[in-house]
Amino acid sequence: MKKTGIITWTLAGLFLLAAIGCSGSSSERNTSSASSRNYNRYSSSSYSGSSSYSGSSSYSGSSSYSGSSSYSGSSYSGSGKSGAVAQAKRYLDSLAFSYEGLIDQLEYHGYSHSEAVYGADNCGANWKEQALKKAKSYLRSSAFSYEGLIDQLEYSGFTSEEAKYGADKCGANWNEQAAKKAKSYMKSFPDWTRSKLIDQLEYSGFTYSQAAYGADHWK
Repeated sequence: MKKTGIITWTLAGLFLLAAIGCSGSSSERNTSSASSRNYNRYSSSSYSGSSSYSGSSSYSGSSSYSGSSSYSGSSYSGSGKSGAVAQAKRYLDSLAFSYEGLIDQLEYHGYSHSEAVYGADNCGANWKEQALKKAKSYLRSSAFSYEGLIDQLEYSGFTSEEAKYGADKCGANWNEQAAKKAKSYMKSFPDWTRSKLIDQLEYSGFTYSQAAYGADHWK
């Protein structure tokens, strides 16, 4: 009877140890499995070791501001009325201006209205000669009729007298201007008839004879 009890307790102990071993093994497997899942989740995340920042951005080291504006700094001739006079002369050394156009430019440069007027009044410009200079610059880049050139000069601020002087003295051959203008029209509207082209040239200020010449000699 005593032997039977010992055997029973021995078997019970073995079963208990086996159960503990199985539980520990299962716990280790679960821990290992969870760790493996966590590692896999990190290693396959959106973070791949490098980001969308590739080492350079849309800012390339220079911006739309190039370091110079309409006021370049180096062309500044001083403040006050004397500065406005000096600046006006500098403008006129390179470009043609009407009296009104020069005042506007000086004000844009930062001078007050009274300073700009003083600058234009005392810069020594001959406004008729400025109109002539401006007329020639227009003709270097586009074609004009006599009337069209006068209109353009007046639009730029010249008086009617100054604009007429510029158109009279610019040396333009109005027939050739009509041909040049006709060519520009036909480039944009190649299907125009001769009659339509003449009408358009007359609308642009050319006389009928000038328009007819342009329609016949634009090629």
